Amino acid sequence: MSSPNGHPTSGAAPQSSPKGGRDVSLPMTRVKTIMKSSPDVETVSQESLFLITKATELFIMYLTKLAQRNGDNDQSVTYRDLAAVVQRKDSMEFLHDIVPKKIKVSEYLEIMKNEKLDDDDIL
Repeated sequence: MSSPNGHPTSGAAPQSSPKGGRDVSLPMTRVKTIMKSSPDVETVSQESLFLITKATELFIMYLTKLAQRNGDNDQSVTYRDLAAVVQRKDSMEFLHDIVPKKIKVSEYLEIMKNEKLDDDDIL
C-alpha cells in the first residue's frame, strides 16, 4: 500500500480516536501488548484498542482524584493515598492484592507467626 506521493505507508493507525481526534495519552501499542498477553485474545481491532485505552485513562484519572481527595497534599498523590482508597472503596476490591496497605516487617512477621500457630492447631 502506498500514499498518494508514492511512499509506502504502514498499517499502524496513529493514537487517535476512530473519529480522528488525538484523544488518548497512554501508548496504544503497550495497551495492545497487554491485551494480547491474555490467552483468550487472538486479535485486537483498532476500535476496541481505542476504547480499552480510553477506559484505562479514565479509570486512572478517577483513582488519582479519589486518592488526591484522601491525601494531605492537593498537589501530589502518594502510595499511602492510593492504598487507602483501594482499602476503603468496595468497588476497588479487585486491587487489594495489587495495591496493599503497607505494613512494617515486624507486623508481617507477627501475622505469619499467628497463621503458623493456627495451622499447627488444625493438625
